[in-house]
Amino acid sequence: MLFGRGASTVSAAGSDTEATLVAQARAGDELAFEALVDRHEAAIYQLAWRMLRNREDALDAVQETFLRVFRGLASFRGEASMRTWTYGIALNVCRNKLESAEWKARPRQDSLQLVDPGDGEERERPLPDPAPGPEATAYGSELRCALDAALGRLTGEHREIIVLRDVQGLEYEELAAILGCALGTVKSRLARARAALRAALEGVWP
Repeated sequence: MLFGRGASTVSAAGSDTEATLVAQARAGDELAFEALVDRHEAAIYQLAWRMLRNREDALDAVQETFLRVFRGLASFRGEASMRTWTYGIALNVCRNKLESAEWKARPRQDSLQLVDPGDGEERERPLPDPAPGPEATAYGSELRCALDAALGRLTGEHREIIVLRDVQGLEYEELAAILGCALGTVKSRLARARAALRAALEGVWP
């Protein structure tokens, strides 16, 4: 997706440990840096899309995130993992976009419209059908739509911790490092965010 990488890049460096790739990238090895991007790009895109809810904005955020990672490699000392460090940069990029005057001037997206992260097209959001459907996949699709709608109603603070923990699967220690707060604060913030998500789901999911 980024930096014009080819398939040969991954095969050349994919077997290296992350610490080795970081050291090589810091020494100016472009293939090593591209391999690092390959490892983390999809997860960062998912974070950006869940936070920004727009494909083009998410792609821009991913691009900016890895440009910042590239520029900051010289100062990366490894106190946190590469994944944690990259997530922290991505989260700040998304926060900056959400706080920008351009973003705030945009009309609020209709909660009944679902933006497909694959092609950026808006589609009518199917509301849950109270009658049991014949296909489990249909149920899952309805649930994902309901969750997307509910996430869009949360505050930025609540949405980001739900996405990082419950969607991206980060550990509590990683969340503490990314969010810059104590472990107890992470747990209490997550509990409040989950309560807010349950409240947002009322009327959207039975």
